[in-house]
Amino acid sequence: MNRTTTVSRFLTVIAAALVGAVASGFAALPAAADSSDLAEITVKFGDLNISNPQGATALYARIGFAAKSVCSRFDGPGATDKMRRDECINKAISKAVTKVNSSALSAVYSAKTGKQVPIRLVSSSK
Repeated sequence: MNRTTTVSRFLTVIAAALVGAVASGFAALPAAADSSDLAEITVKFGDLNISNPQGATALYARIGFAAKSVCSRFDGPGATDKMRRDECINKAISKAVTKVNSSALSAVYSAKTGKQVPIRLVSSSK
């Protein structure tokens, strides 16, 4: 075997490894985009009375703003980017409203989206 053949095979192996690494990187992007490992923003609402419609509406606006901030990583010119961003925002808002577990906030969410929020059951141990 001469030196040219050895170098040629070595370069072919390197090229194949690089192509494989790049291809696997692209395959991982959709999985990463759908993961629930998004950044989180704490939305403070101690200054609001969320048991009334005005306070719940104000909190819903804060949650929406935070969701848009967290999901801004999907901003882009394409239709797929917009779909991913909208899905991310919807999931983030739904998760936050569920976590707060307020009937007034859930009513605002339902009025804005036409969807019901999953109800969290809370048990008290005495």
